[in-house]
Amino acid sequence: MTTEEDKEILHLMREARNKARGYADFFGWGTDRDLEEWGVVTSLSESLESEGKKIFSSFKTRGRPNDPPDCEARDNDDNRVAIEVTELVDGKAIQAYKSGAVYEWVDWDKNKFITSIESLLSRKDKRYPELKEPPYDGGYIIVIFTDEPMLDRSTVESYLDGHKFKKPEYLTKAFLLVSYDPGVEKCPLYELRFSG
Repeated sequence: MTTEEDKEILHLMREARNKARGYADFFGWGTDRDLEEWGVVTSLSESLESEGKKIFSSFKTRGRPNDPPDCEARDNDDNRVAIEVTELVDGKAIQAYKSGAVYEWVDWDKNKFITSIESLLSRKDKRYPELKEPPYDGGYIIVIFTDEPMLDRSTVESYLDGHKFKKPEYLTKAFLLVSYDPGVEKCPLYELRFSG
């Protein structure tokens, strides 16, 4: 690398560190939201493929101001798929961290967890009519990602066990992606089930 490239990399690293929120930011790219969304969808794709599933290919970020959707992909029949990305995180914990309360992690009981996911599903489902450049004949997918310290794989699995969310009007699939778990050597992935 040249000295100029080194300086640019160092500048980007400092910028990212200055923008980092410091709490639950495994997926965080403080300097580039589009890159963050691309990273989440990449992790989703890798986790699906590790389970022998491939529901879409050739995805790309749409970028500001071309969203929603955040990303677009092609399904196995070459139909366009709309992908929205959103985070399950407690904003109060982020503020506590920034004020110096580094270990004030949120206690996620099952009720808080389920109602928070229901809220995210409902909010994104309502955005369907706002999707730009329709149609998306391959479906409308939401990817909820989290790096909440108290939402580890076993906790999430116990909370989701047997639970079905109210069927959204427009969403065709919904996934919850948890930050990297060395026990399974990937980001644990859960397809959220809908009733009806």
